[in-house]
Amino acid sequence: MTRYILHAGGLAACLSLAACQTYGEPSHPLEGTNWRLVDIETSDTSTRLTDELSSRHTLGFAEDGRLQMQLDCNRGNAGWSASMPEADRGTLTVGPIASTRALCPKPTYGEELAAGLSATTGYTLTADHTALVIRARDTVYTFIRD
Repeated sequence: MTRYILHAGGLAACLSLAACQTYGEPSHPLEGTNWRLVDIETSDTSTRLTDELSSRHTLGFAEDGRLQMQLDCNRGNAGWSASMPEADRGTLTVGPIASTRALCPKPTYGEELAAGLSATTGYTLTADHTALVIRARDTVYTFIRD
């Protein structure tokens, strides 16, 4: 009988310790997400990408701080870091970007996207986390969740 009580007491102690366990900082809302480019805005133009073009211009924010990119017919990767969003806005740093350099058929926005991401100044994440707007020096890139 005593043995049974000790096991029950040990179980209770384990459960109470598990309830007190602390976990690290909450993960960043961009971690583990994938995005498709749908719009590029500059001071002069606004370009809406077709579904086909959009599927060839993507970003994937890995949890290990790596950014995987599909830059049209090229692939790229870089490190990324971002502040937690406040009022859905935050700072974002990308780079340096390493990518393949194949000549993609026009229209293509892969080189422009890689250059823009290297000059990122911030981001906006919609409240429902379905759209991501990345601001660079002279360009605004709009992505939808993939």
